[in-house]
Parts: sequence; C-alpha cells; structure tokens
Amino acid sequence: MPSSRALISLVTAFALALAAGCTTPQDGTSASAPSMAPAAPPPPPPAASAPPAPLPPAPFAETLARAGERLVQEAVATVGSGPRELVIDPLIDASTGQQTSGTVAMGQQIAALVKAKAPAWNVRPLTRTSLANGPLLFIGTLTAINTQNDATGVADAFRACMALIDLRTGKLVAKRADRATVGSVNAEPTAFFRDSPTWSRDRTVAAYIKSCQGSTTGDAADPGYLIRLPAQAVLNEATTAYGEGRMPDAYRLYREARLVAEPGDLRVLNGVYLTSWRTGKRKEAADTFGEIVEAGLESKKLPIKLFFNPGTTTLLQNADLRAQYALWLREVAAQVGGRESCLKIVGHTSRTGSAEANDALSRRRAVVVQEALERQNKKLASRLTVEGAGSREVIVGLGTDDLRDALDRRVEFRTVDCS
Repeated sequence: MPSSRALISLVTAFALALAAGCTTPQDGTSASAPSMAPAAPPPPPPAASAPPAPLPPAPFAETLARAGERLVQEAVATVGSGPRELVIDPLIDASTGQQTSGTVAMGQQIAALVKAKAPAWNVRPLTRTSLANGPLLFIGTLTAINTQNDATGVADAFRACMALIDLRTGKLVAKRADRATVGSVNAEPTAFFRDSPTWSRDRTVAAYIKSCQGSTTGDAADPGYLIRLPAQAVLNEATTAYGEGRMPDAYRLYREARLVAEPGDLRVLNGVYLTSWRTGKRKEAADTFGEIVEAGLESKKLPIKLFFNPGTTTLLQNADLRAQYALWLREVAAQVGGRESCLKIVGHTSRTGSAEANDALSRRRAVVVQEALERQNKKLASRLTVEGAGSREVIVGLGTDDLRDALDRRVEFRTVDCS
C-alpha cells in the first residue's frame, strides 16, 4: 500500500491532469503531452461581393421588357398574383418633371407587360375613383445621363427607374432600374407640358422622384408624395382632357384641382392659364399668369419659355405665341414695377455650338428681353441687369435644339437685391 505522502501526490497529479484537460482525446492521440497552442481563429467572413456592373444601354423597348419583367416577378413574390388593382401614376422625366412621349410609352409598355404576366391585376389610370381601394401604384422616371459621368458632356443614354407601391401598406414592393440608348427614347414633351409657359420641379414633383429614385424595396414611399395623391389624381384627369383637346373639361378640372393642390402649384396655374387662354377667357388668363409671375418672383426664380429661332435673337413668329409673349412680358413688367427689388435676366442655350458662342448668344437674348421690359415700363431701366449663362446650366442636356430640350433655351428672371 502506498504511503500517505505518495497517495496525496498521486491524487494531486490526477487533479492537475483533469484541470489541464489531459484525458485521452477523442481522436485517440496520447494525452501524455497535451498541446498548449491557442485555438485557431475563426475563418474571416466572405468578402462582400461588388454590385453587378450596370447592363449596357439597350433599345428602349428591350430595356423596359427586361426591367419590367423582373419588377413584376419581384412584386408577385411579395404580394401574390391574386386579384388587385394596379394604378399607373403618369411617369415623368426626372430632369424636368414633365411627361414626354417616352414616359407615356414606358407606362403603356409596362401596362401591357403586367396584363400578360399578372393577368389578375386590373390596370387602371390614375383618377380619384381608382385610388379608392388601396391599389398597387406604379411610378417611374426617365433621366437623361452621360454614361461617362461627364458633367459637361451631352447626354448619351436614359436611365429608367420604375417602382411599385402597395397603397395598403405605403411601402415599395418592387423596384428596378435600367438604361436605354439615347436615340431610342422620344423625349418630346406631351401637349400640356409643351404649351406651359413656365416650369419648375416643385415639391410634389420632387416627392414623386424621391419615391422612385431615392427608395429601395421595403422602404416607405415618400410621405409628401402620398399625401398629394388626391390632388395628383385630379390633375391627371385635367391633363388627360387637355391632351385630348377637351378644353372646357380641362378648364373645369384644373379649377377643381386648385381646391386640393398646394397653393402656387405651377402645374395647376399653368393649366388654368392655358385653358383660360384656349377658351377665350383672356382676362382670367392674364390674372393667372400674374399669379405665376408672383410665385416665381417670391421664390426668386421664374423660368419662362420664350422661344427664339435657332442661333438668333429673334422670337418665334407664330401669331398666337407672339400674343402670349406680349402678355407674359407685360405681367413681368407690372409685377417687378410694384416691388422694390431688382431683376436679373439670365439667358440660356442648349449644348449646341461652342461655349464662347453660347455665352454671347444667351446674353444677347437676355438683352432682347430686357429691352422689351423697358418698353413696357421705362422706370425699370435702372433695376434690370442681364447675364448670359450659355449652356452651363442645362436641364435636359440632349443638345438637339428642338422641343426635346426646349427648357435648355429658357430665359430666367431672378429677384436680386438692388445694389
């Protein structure tokens, strides 16, 4: 029998062995020489994959087909393919806020695709009635871009963004974007936007664009967009009537829109002005244009589409336009004459021609407008200044010198402090 001292030593050694984990390992290796190396670190997480490179621009119809099909698939996976109403809020050009032949074609092609891929969804236009039952809402934008990210280069493609919002939840259930070749997109404004005397991307338009371009699937749509949908529905009914030549109906609907739209909404004011003019209500047209001028001068920026013959300082000779231009300039002169501030007249050109030529031409056009205002009110002479911005502040950037980039050849009135 071992001595007490030996027994204590044996027990102590066994306890130390247990504490050190030196029992026979599971793999059967000897426990007589345990490894004291630290445990191996966990493997690093896999590197995040880079976002896929954008597909090269394709013809417009092909772009819409490939992006639209993925959009519908994504939406069906979220909300199912059962019966739903799908309402199309007319798509817009994101640079201008206008509807164009291209945005109309985009809406029509997506509507046809939805009918083919999700036949239980009932596609309807945006009206007050079609919003009643919490439909799916389709929105989208087209944006002229330069694919080389050259801020001074002519646009060479269009980026198409499209999204579906479930109005029952207020969230995006699908979103896709793709690019189309510039020559395959017709960017000419539709009748109402072509005829409108002024332009601005107001808060309503900005909220629409943000809901499409500034959101991802699962995000809530911009609240500023959703809250203005009832007014947008009336405006769409009015603009549809205008495009179909139903001027008395359009006049009535634009006046109805004034009751629900934001004060100073330029689409409403442009609509009341145009339909008043078209239906012979010239005094109301003049009064409404006065409101347009007032809103622009209050915001310190009023762009007006005074069209010059290409490369000249001569205004277009169309008789109806000449009559409207006279009214516009008269109202600007009257509004500025009743204020204490001064006015800077800024001419703009498209990206056709050299920078030096565009700077000189845009300034000469501003001088033509300055002289016209001074003829209306000689007291304005000391309060008007001119500037030629050339093509440095283009909005569309296509360089086509036609109706597609008409806004690039605008004249702006900017309220400034008198020195």
